[in-house]
Amino acid sequence: MDPAALVEAVVEEVACPICMTYLREPVSIDCGHSFCHGCLSGLWEVPGESQNWGYTCPLCRAPVQPRNLRPNWQLASVVEKVRLLGLHPGMGLKGNVCELHGEQLKMFCKEDGLITCEACSRSPEHEAHSVVPMEDVAWEYKWKLHEALEHLRKEQEEAWKLEVGERKRTATWKMQVETRKQSIMWEFEKYQRLLKKKPPGRQLDVEAATALASVEQEERETRQKLELNHDTLIQQSRVLCRLIAELEERSQRPVRWMLQGIREVLNRYVPILGAPRQTWEG
Repeated sequence: MDPAALVEAVVEEVACPICMTYLREPVSIDCGHSFCHGCLSGLWEVPGESQNWGYTCPLCRAPVQPRNLRPNWQLASVVEKVRLLGLHPGMGLKGNVCELHGEQLKMFCKEDGLITCEACSRSPEHEAHSVVPMEDVAWEYKWKLHEALEHLRKEQEEAWKLEVGERKRTATWKMQVETRKQSIMWEFEKYQRLLKKKPPGRQLDVEAATALASVEQEERETRQKLELNHDTLIQQSRVLCRLIAELEERSQRPVRWMLQGIREVLNRYVPILGAPRQTWEG
């Protein structure tokens, strides 16, 4: 294998399949695949011991046990050594030279958000575009990344607050349901005591069963709404976490790789910020 291709392959091997950046605190799971601890925990929302089931590997879909996460110290050491090469997953080794003209890539097309060589910048494709030296726009886009990250972190904080609020409301609702059930039983027991001198009948039991069935039916319907809303909030948090990790990693890249495809990346966070927040009204 070509040495350059071999190095690129090694760099890709130490990238997390979830966030697509260098592994951070890598952990291995039952099937042998490894991921960032934070990425996997956020994806699974690792539950307590009593709910340690129903999870699969994000790559091979093999069933795994979340509590079997094992820190992979050897892989973490390899990641740190690969970092010293100054490369990033998906960048390659020959990316500073235009494949078409063999010239150094040092110009930036603002319209397309792409790095080009001087020959490409003079082509009809970019003739009507604003193409400038990439150093001239480096700080502009670094600041845009910073602003995007600040907005996303605020959205993430709001998502966390909503999730905590939903859990509190769910706990309160469960207590209310149990209180209603107890109240129904107490009321019918009271009536039974008042009527204890009369011949026993089934009418009272039927009415109690009907009232309880109505409460339980309402409980099931509300529980489904709560679970759906909770899943939506969790999904929003996961999307935000992944996007924040992507922007943080990109902001630390060399200028050449920070700018490549920057517009597509920045545009991706706009619909996330504009998405309506999910809340449940009980």
